[in-house]
Amino acid sequence: MKNNFWGLIWSSFNEIQGVLLGLLGFLGGIALIRYPFNTSIPLDLVIIVSFFTLLLIATLLSAVNTLLRQKQKLEAEVKQLQEVNQKLETEIKQRIIPKILRVQKDANNNIECLLEASDLFAIKSMISLYYTDEDDFERLIGVGSVQSINDKKRIQVVIDEPEITYQNILDKLANNDLKVMQQTRVSPSVIKKYNQP
Repeated sequence: MKNNFWGLIWSSFNEIQGVLLGLLGFLGGIALIRYPFNTSIPLDLVIIVSFFTLLLIATLLSAVNTLLRQKQKLEAEVKQLQEVNQKLETEIKQRIIPKILRVQKDANNNIECLLEASDLFAIKSMISLYYTDEDDFERLIGVGSVQSINDKKRIQVVIDEPEITYQNILDKLANNDLKVMQQTRVSPSVIKKYNQP
C-alpha cells in the first residue's frame, strides 16, 4: 500500500479527493482570469495559491492521521508479540536444564538441591550432578534422585551417591557457594555404570 513516504503522500492526496479539489481550484482561477477584479494582488493568483495550499495542508494532515493509525496498530501488535514472547520464554524455561536455587543437607547428611521448574524431571527419577571447571571440562560429582516437586513446580533433588574425589566442590555446593552453584548442572539422566542392574 504505502511502502515509502511519497506513496503515503499520494494515497493521502487521493483520500482527501485531492484531484477533485485541485480541479475546482484550477477552474476557479481560470474563471477569475476571465472576469478580473481590480486589486493590487491578482485575486485569481490568491485563490489558486490558497486552493493549492489548502490541498497541501489537507494531504499532509491526512498523511499524519494515517501514520498515527499505523503507529497505534503497530504498538498493539508489538504488545501482543511481547505477550507471546513471554509465554514462549516461560515454556522454554520449563523444558531446559534448571538452575540450582538453594542447597542444604538433609538428616542423613546428603546434599539436597532446590531447582527451578522444568518438565524434564519427574518424582523418583534418577539425576546426575555435573560441575564445569575453569577449563570448561564437566566432572560428574554425584548421582541422586528427584524427591519432590512443589506447588510452584520447583524440583527438590537429593544426592545420595556423591563422588568423593570432588568432596571439596560438594562441600562448597552444600554451603551455597554461588560460583559453584552456577557452574553445577543437574541432568535428568544417569551415566551408564549407575544405570545398569
